[in-house]
Amino acid sequence: EFAHKLDMLDGAANGAPPMHSNMQLAQWSQVFTEAYADFCKRVERDEATEIDPYASESPAEFFAVCSEAFFEIPLTVQQRYPQVYEQLALYYRQNPISRLGAGQ
Repeated sequence: EFAHKLDMLDGAANGAPPMHSNMQLAQWSQVFTEAYADFCKRVERDEATEIDPYASESPAEFFAVCSEAFFEIPLTVQQRYPQVYEQLALYYRQNPISRLGAGQ
C-alpha cells in the first residue's frame, strides 16, 4: 500500500510517482508501459507468473505490485523485467539483490 501513497504524491494514482531529479519520466513511462503490456498478455494467456497477476488490473497496480516484488522477490523482477528493476532501484535508491545471501 505504501507504493500507492507514493504514486499519489502528485495527485494521481497512475503508476508514475514523482521522479527524483536523476530520473526521467519519459524513460519510466516507456519502461513501465512496455512491461505492463507484456505482463497483461502473459496473464491473459494464463501463464504462470511469480509476480501477482493482480498487477494486470491497472498501471497503478502494476507499479504497486512490482514495488512489493522488488523488495520480496528482487531476482524475479530483475530477470523478468530488468528495466523495471533498474527504474525501481533508482526510485527507491537501493538494490535489494545486493542483500541476498550467496545461496539465493
